[in-house]
Amino acid sequence: MGLSMKVITFFNHAGGVGKSSSVRDIGFTLGRLGHRVLLIDADPQANLTDWLGVRGVTGADGQPRDLRLDDTLYPAVLADDDTELALPSPIRVHGLDLIPGHLDVATIEPLLPGQMMGLLRLKDALRSLSGKYDFVLIDPPPSLGQLSALAVIAAQYVVVPVPASGKGLKGLQTVMQMLNRFRKANPELALSMILVTQYNDTTNHSRESLAQLRAQFGHLAPVSTPLTYRPALYPDSQLHGEPLPEFAKRSPATQEIASVTSQLLAALGAAHHV
Repeated sequence: MGLSMKVITFFNHAGGVGKSSSVRDIGFTLGRLGHRVLLIDADPQANLTDWLGVRGVTGADGQPRDLRLDDTLYPAVLADDDTELALPSPIRVHGLDLIPGHLDVATIEPLLPGQMMGLLRLKDALRSLSGKYDFVLIDPPPSLGQLSALAVIAAQYVVVPVPASGKGLKGLQTVMQMLNRFRKANPELALSMILVTQYNDTTNHSRESLAQLRAQFGHLAPVSTPLTYRPALYPDSQLHGEPLPEFAKRSPATQEIASVTSQLLAALGAAHHV
């Protein structure tokens, strides 16, 4: 992997932790800072794709059509001829490039174990993009399956989104165990940030959970400033198919996202583009 391109997978086996929205919003913020960003939706649920407002593509004939499996990461992982493994042309949306998700991406999961070096294929496909992008952000499914392994092994860095809750703390133990397993296939894999989500500073539970996250895991990676729980704003931005910093430019949530993006850049040793 070229040193100039940083591949980051946002990983948590639990669902509903703010993973896809964080990929969307941090990716968008990186783009606004002048970075060249590719997002890869490796989740059959395709929330990242949907929450960016992508419902289809323009076909070779110039006509709109529905998304298909060959628009996804599938061609980079499985193909009739292994010499032809490559990512498809991305979709341009909100100033970002996107390899979309699709329900049929789930078909990769049972087939991958039968492929020689299958879990390394996405990593290999990304090598050809070195120099084209500054950041590649990957959104895997909330699971411990083959698609998640594929996405994490393809990365240089992992960001772990964790809700500020007792459940989030408990789940983080499992995430750390899995990262140690993934390092057997990718020894250079680094934990770059624990991204605190769904924080509610009006509750003792949330405040105490944040303190415990910092105390128990702060020596492993930077623990971000928290993203506040906003039960209306995030669903509204998803419904409109817009990154939150675009949907609510003046919201405190946008400032929080800008802050954690800066913290991530600092953790990666990456400078802001002027």
